[in-house]
Amino acid sequence: MAGGSGLKPGGFAKSGFWRSRDRRGVAALEFAILNIPFFMLVLGVCELSFDLFLQEATDLALQTGAREMEIGQGSGATGESNFVQNYVCGSPAGRMLICKNFHIKVQDLTSSQDYSSPSVSTGSLPMNGKNLDLSSYEGTNGVSVFCTAPPGTLIMISAIYVGPSFLSAMLPGLFSEYYNGTNVHAVLSQVGVASEQFPVSTTSGAAPQC
Repeated sequence: MAGGSGLKPGGFAKSGFWRSRDRRGVAALEFAILNIPFFMLVLGVCELSFDLFLQEATDLALQTGAREMEIGQGSGATGESNFVQNYVCGSPAGRMLICKNFHIKVQDLTSSQDYSSPSVSTGSLPMNGKNLDLSSYEGTNGVSVFCTAPPGTLIMISAIYVGPSFLSAMLPGLFSEYYNGTNVHAVLSQVGVASEQFPVSTTSGAAPQC
């Protein structure tokens, strides 16, 4: 009776059991399934880290430039690019950034304003929909809006740094900031200072005071 089924002893073990334990190629299949989300996660962490680096570097660079403006050294700057090149990018943090990507605005505060006044700053990037609006920093028709701090005044120095976005090509729409039609990392840094009673600059071609 035992042999009436036509199965040889051990036949099931050889034909079925061992085949069920054959896992050749499973690791390659699992890697093919998981590698895309894994690498996207790694790239996302790198993107976030880069954004944090831009913020910290911009903050430190602007603090250096603001100090020069506060004591009157920066009042001899002939314009925004000159101020950024000599006083902002001249700092150790600024040397890690691209000078032309800085956009600077200096505001002389009135007696009715303080650093938290909505008329001074909302504390957020100026956006027009999804587009970064730098008109208040760049001026119109090529006319610079940069000015230097008068002696003995309260000033707010704002800087926007526009850096690249590495994942924008792979994940369009993930980042909501656009500048000149391109996804970017933009960070805002602001420093409020009370300028000292320094002598008015007599540097030829110096930018106007605020």
